[in-house]
Amino acid sequence: RKGYMASHGGDGGLRFFTKYVPVLDSSLETAREVNKHSREMLGVSSLDVVQYCWYGPYLPGHVEAGKQLQQLQAEGSIQHLAGCNYDVAHLRELVEAGVPIEVNQVQFSLLDLRPENGMLEFCASHGIKLVCFGTVAGGWLSDKYLGAPAPPFLPGELQEGTASKKLYHDSLVAWAGPLGWDLFQDLLRALRAVADKHGTNIATVASAWVQRRLDDTCGGGVIVGVRDATHLADLVALRSTRLDDDDMKQLRQVLSRGWKPLGDVWDRERPPFAFVYPFLQLQYWPILASAYFGPLLLRDLRRLITR
Repeated sequence: RKGYMASHGGDGGLRFFTKYVPVLDSSLETAREVNKHSREMLGVSSLDVVQYCWYGPYLPGHVEAGKQLQQLQAEGSIQHLAGCNYDVAHLRELVEAGVPIEVNQVQFSLLDLRPENGMLEFCASHGIKLVCFGTVAGGWLSDKYLGAPAPPFLPGELQEGTASKKLYHDSLVAWAGPLGWDLFQDLLRALRAVADKHGTNIATVASAWVQRRLDDTCGGGVIVGVRDATHLADLVALRSTRLDDDDMKQLRQVLSRGWKPLGDVWDRERPPFAFVYPFLQLQYWPILASAYFGPLLLRDLRRLITR
């Protein structure tokens, strides 16, 4: 921010989001220390937006830590408070405690519909906006994979590619199933048809779909990761791409053929549900079965060969 202001003669109306992620520390002293450091680094007297994330909201202290941020806001050190990866149950606890959360950052895409399990409705009824990441699922929702062969039958962390691609592979499997590449191709073809209509690409339509869902419910925006200048044109196109009702209906018809998402935002990634989630969703059972029975079958096969 300092560099931008120095080269542009001001902030140009830009607003900078900072994060506060205390590790099971709900003290005012820690909140004040981190806030002071952030303000010094950014060269401001008050932070624009602080996104608050508590490591494991099922662990005690998240409301108390939120109240400390509210105190700093009252003192003028923070302008706006936001949540990060909060589910409905714990976001409600913050709201009922009087913590003025204005925004919640969550993962939301055509492959990860978990915000539709209550988050959109709750935020709409409480005046909270959503800012959504993962709208192109780490690149899976792009023209690159239209017509491409299925990736190896491996867990996300063993897939080739970027860390984001590995992370969002789990979202792909959660919606389409471990053997659902053909269904995923149907989704990409539907996206391509909408993209042709609007003169853009699949990734832009995927993000525009999330933006339309937000516009129709609680409001907010999408977070777009721009690695280099080659993506800037797509970002500009996104600002003018608005999907109509026919587009939304066409995409929903394909989405309805996949698995309905289980749980709230970030349940799949966060304990305790992370440990039991694969056992609750039928589409994961082939992976679990192969992991359990695969070594046994190989053992028996070796015995037959060596007899």
